[in-house]
Amino acid sequence: MEKIKTVIIGMGRMGKTRYEAMKRHGGFEITAICDTAAHNMDGYKEKKYERWQECIDETEPKAVIVCTYNAAIPEIVCYALEKGIAVFSEKPPGRNLEDALKMKEAYERAEDPVLKFGFNHRYHNSVMEARALIDSKILGEVICARGVYGKAGSPNFETEWRNDTSISGGGIMLDQGIHMLDLMYYFLGEFTEIQSSVDQLVWKDMPTEDSAFSILRTGDGKVASLHSSAIQWRHKFSLDLICTKGFISLNGLLTSTKSYGEERISYYRKDLEQKTGGLGKPMEHTMCFNEDQSWDYEMEEFYEAVRGKKAVVQGKIEDAVNLMKMLDNIYSV
Repeated sequence: MEKIKTVIIGMGRMGKTRYEAMKRHGGFEITAICDTAAHNMDGYKEKKYERWQECIDETEPKAVIVCTYNAAIPEIVCYALEKGIAVFSEKPPGRNLEDALKMKEAYERAEDPVLKFGFNHRYHNSVMEARALIDSKILGEVICARGVYGKAGSPNFETEWRNDTSISGGGIMLDQGIHMLDLMYYFLGEFTEIQSSVDQLVWKDMPTEDSAFSILRTGDGKVASLHSSAIQWRHKFSLDLICTKGFISLNGLLTSTKSYGEERISYYRKDLEQKTGGLGKPMEHTMCFNEDQSWDYEMEEFYEAVRGKKAVVQGKIEDAVNLMKMLDNIYSV
């Protein structure tokens, strides 16, 4: 297997998660890691840096994994692209649309660039099964969606870096809700009309929101509702996809904490003639999953893109810009 010389910038929780996924893959030669907090790199044998530019310049990697605070993402991504280095960056793609457009400009200036953003939820088994069902057309066309992505805050939620706008750019909607927005965009397309209520309902002294409700409509009339919340108190992931000939329901999400419950997908075909059940209660088809291989699927796609074997499919810069455009609209309404 061809080894790709790689460095990781940012060794917090996500940096460590990506590190383990690359080790499992076997095709990445991690030659250096970098973090401004030296203790985050304790226990690793790779060469350690505290300044990202020094890390890139001295090691001359073929690929860079960016797992930093949101504010630092654009500068690192643009710098690496300008040096001809392939880049995998965590979401969100910066703090706002302006940040995403800077990276798009750098991408367009680069020669044969590879840039992928970590919209990991597209690689969950339930989501991939939903995509296959929709593509098969057995349930017709998706026409609307409802999504809830909620979690409890934390004892120190108000002071977390995610609620410092200078670093993060937004609150729960940007930090976690972007995953649900991305899935709705993935299944329905870009939303051009947006109405929102972005609020501080419990943590009223924070500069960022703890709750965001949005009604979204595509140019061809598909509709979605989204609730992103840090005040759900019990972690919850739920996405309903209503189609012309049936209905898909995704509930639960496999994560490292297991706090979102069992990951499963159920689907139902429209049965107004009651051939498979009572009216309003058609036959149910359910699949449950007990393994999360999403990190591995994601790294495999990046690996093949760096090798020039396949183009980036999920997490493209065009999708990143569209998402940040929609998020800007959610925050501005």
